[in-house]
Amino acid sequence: MLNNTIKLKNYLGLIIVLAVALAYTLYLNHDLKQELEDYKDYYKSVAVKYIQEIMEKPEMTAPEMEVASVDFDSNMLLFQDLDGTQFSLRDFQDKILFINYWATWCNPCLAEMPNMAELYSQYKDNNEIVFLYLSKEEAQTIIDYIPKDESLKDLPIYKIITDDDLFATSGIPTTFIVNRKGEILVKDVGSALWNDPSVVNYINNLL
Repeated sequence: MLNNTIKLKNYLGLIIVLAVALAYTLYLNHDLKQELEDYKDYYKSVAVKYIQEIMEKPEMTAPEMEVASVDFDSNMLLFQDLDGTQFSLRDFQDKILFINYWATWCNPCLAEMPNMAELYSQYKDNNEIVFLYLSKEEAQTIIDYIPKDESLKDLPIYKIITDDDLFATSGIPTTFIVNRKGEILVKDVGSALWNDPSVVNYINNLL
């Protein structure tokens, strides 16, 4: 009987030691994951700041020799806002369109967002121009990321439902400017200073 009691105490002691060791291991792993997340966020911010230092104003030129035009009746670009309301380009026919393709994982995209926000703030009350910031990511991914970036909070952000070949691009960020006739006047690939006076003058001339 005494031997059985000693054995039971030994087993209980071993179980307690293993439980403590497991808890400590989980704590260390949690700590390690948090540190990795912190480092990832830090290096992301460094990369974004570096890109911002070398950005230049965009080239406000037509994408090709012959200007492409949007057929609003057949265009397949569908998107929804972060509340789930769906839109198509038909909803914005006869407007000047400023369309930006971006993603939360894209450092060059994030680098240009502060000056994108500044540009948007100048025109957000003008009903003649519509700004569309389009991402192919899940809506919840975008929603979860927005608190990390002040410049995203006031921008009109949408999730792409179906894309259209007319806006095909080799990379992001890519920005298009479309006039009231539906002509794509600008296609700029890469980060740029969209709050530059040359952009404001260009848009004002279209308006």
